[in-house]
Amino acid sequence: MKKLNLSIVALAMVFMTWSCGNAESKKEDMSKDSLKNANVEQVVGAEAAGMDAGQVEGQAEGQVESHSVTDMQASFKNINGETVSLKDLKGKVVVMNFWATWCPPCIKELPSLQKLSKELAGEKDIVFMAIEVDQDIDKAAKFMAKNKYTLPLYTLDSPLPAELASESIPVTVVLAKNGDIVGKHVGMMDFGSEKLKQGLIDLTKENIRK
Repeated sequence: MKKLNLSIVALAMVFMTWSCGNAESKKEDMSKDSLKNANVEQVVGAEAAGMDAGQVEGQAEGQVESHSVTDMQASFKNINGETVSLKDLKGKVVVMNFWATWCPPCIKELPSLQKLSKELAGEKDIVFMAIEVDQDIDKAAKFMAKNKYTLPLYTLDSPLPAELASESIPVTVVLAKNGDIVGKHVGMMDFGSEKLKQGLIDLTKENIRK
């Protein structure tokens, strides 16, 4: 665990609380126990996000406690069968979105996520990952193609660490360049926020790798 100063986390995760959880009995284990801990968790700048102190995880004297990628192990596979691990993502700002084709709030937020990824396409240090949780990447790829989404598509290739897991989807996680989790939200998000976009760009300028 490392301490990350709130001043470098200028992310405003504008969200709604609509999510798919255990009510979907046929999907109740969310990809075989890969997703756990269905709480809204956000490690973001309180002022930027407009949240009360009680909504900011681990806040103490201007700092939040964050989880480093060096403490987590997980891997993901793309449609070509190529695998990427969390350690492979070091040095990048990563936006991870866990979703499924049967999840209405997941589908509803995808257009704004697609738009954000397009707007930040020139930011080479920002990586987007649309991670389908049903481990049926062919079905997800057909859905993406039908809707003309170009988000990089992945499926789970290992169990998720507790820091990334949830019982509900969609889940959005933002990793800083050093691997720290600087934002985690369970539920539908509005990715059209200018503060969120600028916050991601600002994170690319942070030279905090060790």
